[in-house]
Parts: sequence; structure tokens; C-alpha cells
Amino acid sequence: MLLVLYLEVLVRGNIEGSKLASNKEGIAILVDVLRASTTIPIAMQKGIRKFYVAKEVEDARLTKKELETILMGERGCLKLPGFDYGNSPTEIFNETSFDKEVAAFTSSTGAKRIVDAIGSKYLIIGSIVNAAAVVKKCIELTTNSPLTIVIVPTFTHGPITDNTVTEDQIGALLITQEFKKVGMKLDSKTLKEIKLLEEHMKNLSIEEILLATDHGQKLIDLGFTKDIEFCSRLNFTSKVPISENNVYELSNRNKVVAFL
Repeated sequence: MLLVLYLEVLVRGNIEGSKLASNKEGIAILVDVLRASTTIPIAMQKGIRKFYVAKEVEDARLTKKELETILMGERGCLKLPGFDYGNSPTEIFNETSFDKEVAAFTSSTGAKRIVDAIGSKYLIIGSIVNAAAVVKKCIELTTNSPLTIVIVPTFTHGPITDNTVTEDQIGALLITQEFKKVGMKLDSKTLKEIKLLEEHMKNLSIEEILLATDHGQKLIDLGFTKDIEFCSRLNFTSKVPISENNVYELSNRNKVVAFL
């Protein structure tokens, strides 16, 4: 029997989505499929117990200094100088151990939108690899107190009915598809997008869809094709990085978000 949930679920992209989520004081699900919201849950599966997500590179470096973390992250898809790891889920998954269990993380887009969503009651990092687990966590969080859920594709050109080449919109829809499976009532616009994506998936795998996106093409050019395959693994992990609006203020007064 399906569970019918009477919760408001919105899909709103880019910085506007993060700002809406912060004002709603509900649940913000941040989706950066290629690759931040894939890398972080995979790193937690492999042994990192806490992430501090920083908007700026220097904030990540300062987090390392003040909180004694390892450093993960990128700009322009490439590992930053002096960082221990980049933003490659394949690299992280193949790692056997980490020097520390706490990491500071920054990325070109996803990390920025995460920090912009500060103010939400809960911040969740969601992607294709943990879509079903994200929905399960949201149900747990709203059992006694219904909350607005804002799914934020951290970069999108909008509905896939208009543009099919932004992977974060696709990832957000795969999460909403999981909400639909448990009986969530969704608005007609979102249902139309889900239906179109399901039509695409009759002929193309998730990996093939991601390969054709603008960012997918950039990662191919930079030699990260294996990451795209990894990011396409639907429900690969049950790890759901979550922050109950846990914010640490650095000595420069900038804020980073702690995820467990």
C-alpha cells in the first residue's frame, strides 16, 4: 500500500532555489549530480563522518586550519592546489582509507548553493546515487511535523520540457520520481517533466543521458568519463548527508555547513 503524503514539494533551481529553501525553513535537498552531491555521500560511505561545506576556496583552507580537516574540492572540475582530493566520486570510492574522518569541501557550484540555503531547518545532499534514501529520510523528518521540501538543482536551465541538457534538473526529477513511488502528490508541471524523463529512459540509460549534458561533455574532455558512469548509478548508496542547519562561523566570519 502506498503512503500518501500531504507535503509541499517544490523543484526550484540555481541560487533562487537556495534562497527559497532558506526562507521556507523546511527541507532543502541540494542536487549537484556531476559531481559534488555524488562525491560527498560516497565519501561518507567510505569513512568520512563529517563534512564542512565551504562556499569559497579560502574558506575551505581556513576550515582545515581551524578544525583540522582534510581538504576536498575543485574549481573548473580540477583538484585545487594543496588539496588532498578533488571532486571525483570514482577517486573517492577507490580510496582505502583517509588520514582523517573530517573533511572540508568546496566546489564550483554545488557547495555555493548549499551555503546559500542556510536557514532551512534541514539541509540534505541528494543525487541520483542516493535518491530513494533521500526520500526515506524526508519521510522520517516529516512524520510528526509536515515541512515544505524544496529540491534545488544547483545549476539548471529549467524544466526538461524546455531543455534536456542540465543534469541537476534530471537528478532532481529522479528524486521526485521516488517521492511519486511512495504516493506523494506532485504538481502537474513536475509530473509532466517526470513523464518526459521516463520516456527518455525507455531509449537511453541514465549514463547516456548524463553523457549528453553540457557538463557531461566537459568532464569527458577533461578525462572524467568514469565519473559520469558512477554518478548515474541510481540508488547505489543509502548514505544521506544531512545538516540540521549546523553552521560553523570561521574566524573571517564566513560560514560553513556541517553535514553528518
